[in-house]
Parts: sequence; structure tokens; C-alpha cells
Amino acid sequence: MDDKEEKLNEEIYHIKRAKKDIKDFDYLYRKYYPKINNYVYHRVYEDSIRQEIVSNVFFKAMKKLHMFTIFENKRSSFSAWLFRIAMSELNQYFRDRKRDTRIGNKVRWNYLPDDEDDIPERVKIKFEPIRQKMQDLNQEEQDLLTLRFFEKMRYKEIAQVYKKKETAIKVRIHRIMKKLRQSLEGEYNEDI
Repeated sequence: MDDKEEKLNEEIYHIKRAKKDIKDFDYLYRKYYPKINNYVYHRVYEDSIRQEIVSNVFFKAMKKLHMFTIFENKRSSFSAWLFRIAMSELNQYFRDRKRDTRIGNKVRWNYLPDDEDDIPERVKIKFEPIRQKMQDLNQEEQDLLTLRFFEKMRYKEIAQVYKKKETAIKVRIHRIMKKLRQSLEGEYNEDI
């Protein structure tokens, strides 16, 4: 048994235990909290709202754990199930507040140094035009880019979240990137 299969079996074991005794949900919470929190972080700027959404995700997962089915063909993982709940909670949050909050306004480029002088000239990228153009994308397009580039999820994992084929997700993300690229090129060509 390889390491990946062993971890999967351990996860299945904890899911089954948590279904019998909710106290055992703690293992799943500790394992997935950082991933779900990071995903919501890239969508919602305010810490208190982010914490509320993440709490709701895990509360609903705990409450509906009996409905989660472990598929032997691995078409749906527990991680994908949690991300679907998180996406649903985020969408509900945006609908309830009737806000037009977009990821482009809220992205924190925390991997760049604070002092722009510390960035080598060849690496400097102007993110503001990208942020502005991302605001023009619809909710699903923003979600796909967030999962792929901020969460660094593989296409296979994103396909599980959306319950779609991996190739369909690859094509969709490719088209979104092409659309974003063309939009940026069009703006820069107009400025010349």
C-alpha cells in the first residue's frame, strides 16, 4: 500500500468514525480548515465575515456528514465536497448582501515584498490592470481562477469540486485565461 492510498484509507476511517460520533470530526476539521480558510480568504476581505463563512462551511459539513458518500471510484472526495459547500456559502453571502464584490478587489498579493525596490526589475508586474480585468469576469470564472492559481488545485481536484470532467475544466480555464489576456492586450493596445 503506497502513502497516498494509506492517507485515503485513514481519511475514510475518520469519516466513518465521525458519522458515528461527531467528536471525531475534529480530525477532518484540522486537516481541511487551512485549505477552506485560504480559499475563502481570497474571496472575502473582511476577517470577521471570512471566519463566519468558514465556520458555516464546517458546521454544515458536520450537520450533513451522514449524507456524504465515500465513492470507491474516487469521483468525489471529501475535499471536493467541502469546497462545494464553501462555494455555496460564498455565493449565498454575495447574494444576501447584494454586493458586487469581486475577487480582483480583494486579492492580496502577499507573496510580493512590501518594498517594490526589493523586486528585481524583470519580475515586476503591474497587477492593477489584472485586478481590474478580473472584476469583469463572472462568479464562476473567478472561482475557477481562484481554485487553480491561488489554491493551487490540480485540474482533477477542480473537476471533482464542479462534478465535471477534467478536460472540460482545463478547456474552461484555458478560455478564461485567453479572455483575460485578450482583455489586457486590448487595453494596452488602446493606450499606445
